[in-house]
Amino acid sequence: MSIRRVFYGVLAGGALAAGSFAVPAAQAAPAAPATSTVVASDNWEYVGDFFWQSDCHAAGAAGTKWTKYKCINGSAFPGDDYELWVVYNK
Repeated sequence: MSIRRVFYGVLAGGALAAGSFAVPAAQAAPAAPATSTVVASDNWEYVGDFFWQSDCHAAGAAGTKWTKYKCINGSAFPGDDYELWVVYNK
């Protein structure tokens, strides 16, 4: 009887250990909203930094003072991971 408990204990422990090393399923990344094409003659102006890319796109899409926006990667410092650049209405 003691051997059964040891056997099942080892079997259950092995299953738990194997499960902890399993590769997690890939999560779907949200699609970035489409922005208009970038033209070199546009006068892009910096607006601000955003921690999340979704916040950057939300602020860019909600803007009424600009015609185009783009969210680019910011610096390596925390809190400014995405920079919002816009082209103001003329």
